[in-house]
Amino acid sequence: MMYRRWFLGLIVSLAAALTLLPTTPALAQGGQPGDDGVVIWNEDYTLEEGQRLEGDLVVFNGDATLKANSLVEGSVVVWNGNAEVAGTIEKDLVVSSGHIHLGSSAWVQGDVVCTWNCDLEQEDGARLDGKRIEGLPMGGFHWPEFTWTQPPFVDFWASGPGWLLNRIFEVIRVLIAVLVIAAIAGLLALIMPQQMTQVGQTALRAPWASLGVGLLTVLAAIALMVLLVLTICLPPLVALALAAAGLFGWVCVGALIGERLLAALKVREVTPLWAAVLGTLLITLISAGLSVALCLAPLGWLLTLGAGCLGLGAVVLTRFGTRPYLHGSALPPVV
Repeated sequence: MMYRRWFLGLIVSLAAALTLLPTTPALAQGGQPGDDGVVIWNEDYTLEEGQRLEGDLVVFNGDATLKANSLVEGSVVVWNGNAEVAGTIEKDLVVSSGHIHLGSSAWVQGDVVCTWNCDLEQEDGARLDGKRIEGLPMGGFHWPEFTWTQPPFVDFWASGPGWLLNRIFEVIRVLIAVLVIAAIAGLLALIMPQQMTQVGQTALRAPWASLGVGLLTVLAAIALMVLLVLTICLPPLVALALAAAGLFGWVCVGALIGERLLAALKVREVTPLWAAVLGTLLITLISAGLSVALCLAPLGWLLTLGAGCLGLGAVVLTRFGTRPYLHGSALPPVV
């Protein structure tokens, strides 16, 4: 009972952290102008008249307002928000999925890039020294010069705070998600050890049957959700049932891997709890890590699909581990 409460508390804590992560108000908020750049998350930012901001201004999911006679000594980037500019920007202005309004006193000394569902309004008197780019800014190959022009703002974004923030949040969320799944695996090992053993043994003894049934189950569930798309609640229920079965199968496969790994390491007492936690943590971390890596992402997706369908098929064949699929794979007696 103590272990169950401990794992339940761990799951709740990690899930809360995963939920609240994208709503953090600011990661590196300078607070007042004069700092070395400002990064805002889920908030609006206003640079008052006569104020100056040293460095870049990056706003995620919020609006940026630069009043008259204000100055940004860098670039301004707004993702999923609007930019109201009446002051001066020494470098580029980039808005993605929002609206740009350049007032009559606005002065952008670099390029203005309005992309990804963005519209641009420029009043008479607004000054733009660079290029005005609307739509998706794509580079191109020029013939006969045989030169390649890269999209505007790539240099800043590739090395600027936006790219870094995206990668940091992505890695943090992946790590928290991995820990949540590992904690769920430990809790299931405490509550349903026999059913997990049944599913794992089925996946081991009949891998091709489990893989095929798992893939067919996914396709059937997708087709069913498409047919029920006009209803209100049935498609989400089908998706929820598929996710629950897939998660249970994933944990069972992880428990089987953890058991084999601990046995290979010659651990004397291999408990279902730590086998499930270790194995699930290992396969989830590997698949998530491969999926995050740009060049190895297809391999991570393939691993996730294969292991997921393998576990899902074993769950379906054994009816969540309550019935044996193969002769001699019945549940062990309850002691």
